[in-house]
This record gives sequence, C-alpha cells and structure tokens, in this order.
Amino acid sequence: MQKLGYRSDVDGLRAIAVVSVLLFHYGVPIRGGFTGVDVFFVISGFLITQVLAAEMAVDTFSIVGFYDRRMRRILPALLTMLGASLLAGKVLLLPGEYASLATSAAAAAFGVSNFFFLSHTGYFDQVADLMPLLHTWSLAVEEQYYLVWPLLLYVLAKGRSQPVVATVLAVLVVAVCAASIVYFRVIPKGAFYMAPPRSWELAIGALLVFLPPMNRVAGEIAALAGLILIGIGFTISPAKFPGEFALYPCIGAALVIWPRSTKTTSSEVLGVLAPIGLISYSLYLWHWPIWVFYRTYINGAAPSTTEAIGLAIVSLLAAVLSYFYVEKPFRRRRWKPLHTVGVGTAAMLAMLAAGISITTANGLPQRLPAEAQSMRSLAVMWDWPCKLEPVDGFGPYCVFGAPWDTAKHKSMIWGDSHAEHIAPIIEAVSRDPDRSFLVFAGCPAVLGDGNFIISIGTPDYPQRCESIHTRAIKLLQDPAIDQLILVSSWLELPDRIGNGDNLYGIKAMHDALIKLIRETSIPGRSFVLIGGEPQVPLPVIECAHATIAKLWRAPCEAEISSTDAQTILQRSAVIDDMMTEVARTQPNIDTIFPARALCREDACDTWLDGEFLYRDPSHIRRNLKPQTRRDFAAKIGLTQVLVAR
Repeated sequence: MQKLGYRSDVDGLRAIAVVSVLLFHYGVPIRGGFTGVDVFFVISGFLITQVLAAEMAVDTFSIVGFYDRRMRRILPALLTMLGASLLAGKVLLLPGEYASLATSAAAAAFGVSNFFFLSHTGYFDQVADLMPLLHTWSLAVEEQYYLVWPLLLYVLAKGRSQPVVATVLAVLVVAVCAASIVYFRVIPKGAFYMAPPRSWELAIGALLVFLPPMNRVAGEIAALAGLILIGIGFTISPAKFPGEFALYPCIGAALVIWPRSTKTTSSEVLGVLAPIGLISYSLYLWHWPIWVFYRTYINGAAPSTTEAIGLAIVSLLAAVLSYFYVEKPFRRRRWKPLHTVGVGTAAMLAMLAAGISITTANGLPQRLPAEAQSMRSLAVMWDWPCKLEPVDGFGPYCVFGAPWDTAKHKSMIWGDSHAEHIAPIIEAVSRDPDRSFLVFAGCPAVLGDGNFIISIGTPDYPQRCESIHTRAIKLLQDPAIDQLILVSSWLELPDRIGNGDNLYGIKAMHDALIKLIRETSIPGRSFVLIGGEPQVPLPVIECAHATIAKLWRAPCEAEISSTDAQTILQRSAVIDDMMTEVARTQPNIDTIFPARALCREDACDTWLDGEFLYRDPSHIRRNLKPQTRRDFAAKIGLTQVLVAR
C-alpha cells in the first residue's frame, strides 16, 4: 500500500470527468459524456479506501471519524445548493413541480435521492431533463456504498496481507460486475440508479490501494491506455449503459489512477488540470441546477450556444465560490468528530423538515392565482374520476357510463395513455344511457401480435403488449361490444416498429389493423380509428402553464408556430393516410383525424373556451371543464361519429 500523498494527476482526472459531464449536459455532442460519473466512482473508491486502509494499518480507524470527514466534505456544499434550489423553485416552478423538488431535496440531503428518481422518472412524471436535482442520484449511490464499505473493509483487511485483500477484492469486483451486467439486461433502470449494481465501480478503485505500484514505463503505458478507454466511453449511447459498457470508463480510470513507484510524464500532464479537479465537486453540484433552472426560465426551450457558454461560466464561478467559501472552511476540523456528526445530522434534518413542509403543503399552491389552480400540477391536470372495476376476470379497468355487466351496448377504447386522455372527451358527449365504456389502456392495438418495440427502461414491454393484445382479443369475444375505438400515440410507432425504417413500420401497422379488424368483426360491431394528434412543443406547454400561473419566466407566446404546425401536419399525415386506406378497404369504420381538425398551415389550436388544452406535449388535460370537453369533441369530429352510431 502506497503512502498517502496528494496526487495532482487524480485531480486532473477529476477535471476530465466533471468537464465531460458538464459538456454532455450542456448540449455538446459527446453522447457518452455522462460516463464521467463512473470515473468519479472509481476515483472516490480509491481515495476513500486509501485513507481507511492507512488508518486501519496503524489501528486509528474510527467509524465516527470517518463520518466526520464525510460530512465535512459532502454536506456544506450540498446543503447550500439544495437550499438555493428550493429558493429558485419557489418563483420558477408550478406547485406540483415544486413539491417534487422539495421531496428530492429532502431525499438528497439523506443520500437516498436515487430511490426518488428511480420511481419518479417514468412516462407520466415531470420531464427528467427539467428535474433540478436529478444529478444527486450519483451522490446517493456513493453515500449508500459508504454506509457499508468502511466496516466491510475492516473485516476484510483485519489481520490479512495486502495480496490476500487484493485477491478477495478482485473476486468481489468481478462477481458484482458480472451480476450488474445481468441485472442491467433485466432491470436497466434499476441498474443505473441503484447502489448495489454500481458498487463494483467504487470497489475497483478500492482494489487499486492494495495492488503493487507500477514502474515508470508500465505507468506511462497504463495511463495512455486508460485515457483511450475513457475516451471510448465518451462514445457510448446512454441506452446501452451501464451494463458491460461501464467497463470502459471504469477500467480506464483504474489504469490512470493505479499507483506508480515514481512520477510519470502522464501524471505531470494530467496535473495541469488539477485546479479544475479541485473544484470538481462544487462544479458537479451547481452545473445541473443552473442549467435546469435557466431552461425552466426560458420555458423548457434549449439554450442557444451563447447561452450555454454563459451558463458554463456561471457554473464555474459558482463552483469557485463554493469551493473557497463553503467547502474549504468546513474541511478544516473545528470540532470533535462526534460534535461534527451531530451538527451534520441536525443540518440534514433541517433540510428534511423544509422538504416535507413544502411537499405536505402541495408545493404552496397559494402562490398561484385562482385561474391557475386547475393546472397546478401534472397530477391535477390528469385528474378525472373513473370507476375501476374488473371485467371478465381482468383488470381493474376504468369503466364509465352504464354498468359494464348489464349494459345493452358496450364500447371498448383500446390504446395506450391516449385512450386514457380521450376517455373524458368521450364521456362528455356520450348520450346513450344504456352504453358502457371500457378504457383498455396499456399498449397500442398494433403491438403484441407480431409487431414489437423496445422500450428503454421496460425490457418486458414486448411481452406485456403481447399479453395485453391476447387479453383484448378475448374481451372482444363479447358480442355486446358493438364499438371498438382505437387510439394511441401513433406518431413514433412507424420508426420504432421498423427499427428506423418508416415505410416498413407504416406497412406493419396497416397490416396489423387490417388483421385485427377482420378477426374481431361481428355483425353490428363498428370501429373508430382516431388518427394522429398534435405533438405540441414543450416550450409552448411550459409557457402556457407559467403564464397562467404568473410564474417568473421569460416573456413568451403560448402558440404553435407555423413551422411547427406544418411539421405536425406532415407527421400526422403519414398515420392519417394509412388509416384512410384501412377504412377504404374495410367496412364499418369511421375515422377521426385530430391533427387535421386542430391545425392549419400557420397554427394549431391549443386553447378552447378560455382553457389551455394540454397537460404535456402529447396529452390533453383530463380535468378540462365539461363544456370544453364537449366543444373539443365536436371540433375534432368525435361527437358526430358517436352520435351517428
């Protein structure tokens, strides 16, 4: 084991890691820049273990002393950033977003924000790119690792030689790495956010502490090879990570960090970057909320190149100030370790209390005017009461209208989340007291019977769609179902079904609809195909919500530009034309084309009866007023079809 001493090359590697993350987040086309986080993990594992092993070697290790150092190193800058984020969120965010921020701040203070983001970065949650504290997941992974590692190392190293400890650690690294790769293929999102699948990355850094140092020549070769591997990591797609591709940045970082018996040229070169490495922790903390809050201020738009450069400079200045006036003063021990741990715990509890108070107050909705209360959160905008009940042994499903079991007429609305957002519109205009509606949401009807798409984060999505499709076909054996309404977020399906081949994807969708209609047609059953719906740009959504809520945002117009309107019409035309062809060749089919009804060459309608229609870029609000829902149905032609049948 090498003697403790400052290594400027390690801080130089920190600089490469943090800059790669910043550039990735700030829009520079380094698609694997996020792997800088993995480099951080290896560095952390090495540095922390080096100190722990040195203490254990002379029998001065103390668990209280360890957490004293961790708290002085981590908490001051972290809590400062969290507090500043809560202040910024109060003037920039809707109550639902602010409550989410507060919860994530409380979680980050206690090192468990990875659990929060694991469960709050799904399809219906706030856009992950606009979550100010998303980056704290990696800090949480580290802190959870260090809850276990000091005592585990003590057990492993006590009374054992370095070669034995190194052998045991090497076996652990290989075993956990292999398990992580398998886990990634089953639950990729969990493999990304959770500490156990990431622990081998910190452990590989720990292993280096117990390996013999390299000589000068081997050190130079290793450093060069390591930097090449890290560079390869910068080319990795996020969709393939972590898995086996995490080996590139981790092994690369290990080769650069591996102790040397003498100074090397590569170490001196990397040492030039040490000043940035010294502020890397603060730079990592501040760069993301600065970026996200600015994006929020400009209503979700992407900052220009000039703005991105300006934000990078602001982040650097914030990091410098944080390093000199927050980090460094607290790194110097002023109190006994137990006192530090007590004060640190109290500070964490204070942030927890602040987060809980904001969350339990639902993000302080009283900040908003009365007219904005119905748009105060994504959950509120999706709120629509619907009775959930089992149907033929399946479910429960949303059922409205007459009771399903005794209804004379039944309609099945089959699709994905778009089936859920069209249901309140249908309910508002349904005039048949004897008709029951079943919202069969889960997968588009064109998937699950030969057509599949890969959903990142949901490896079993093809199997789920197959199961849902089979269940739907069984339900459709009920002769009382005399109307099948098919609606989905169709626009991305051709490319995803065709794996980049749109023409193949459209044909596959066409053929799937034809097959489905033929297989489920019975006398008296009609079909309604609801085509492409406008995908509204995020800045338009953000602008409308913020304007109504009177939040502190940049001036904006909550209207779709002519360029975007034309793009919407062009994209939806592909789906609409395919459905027109299906309706032309099959009987008893009505078609509804929302994009054609809502958009013109120069604009699209996003407001109706004084209400903004959209919850998010692809979903209509479910809590629109009844009259607005009726008028929307009439506008897209849904009323005419339902009444005619």
